[in-house]
Amino acid sequence: MFAIRQIIENPQEMIPIPPELRHRRTEVIFIALDSLPEQTTPTAKKHTLKSLAGCWEGETLERAPQGNYETRRELV
Repeated sequence: MFAIRQIIENPQEMIPIPPELRHRRTEVIFIALDSLPEQTTPTAKKHTLKSLAGCWEGETLERAPQGNYETRRELV
């Protein structure tokens, strides 16, 4: 698979196709970047985990019964 990612600040009505993609089956996806995705830092992850510590309330942590395992045919 060959891909080109371009961010166009002020797109016009017609967007030129890069020469590498001409005369090839191509998928085009348009995504408006109104705001940049939030960057997660390792420090932010530590604070999230720390905020969850000690949150469990109850006697025990038990997994509900999962039912019976389905019988499958063997691969030949």
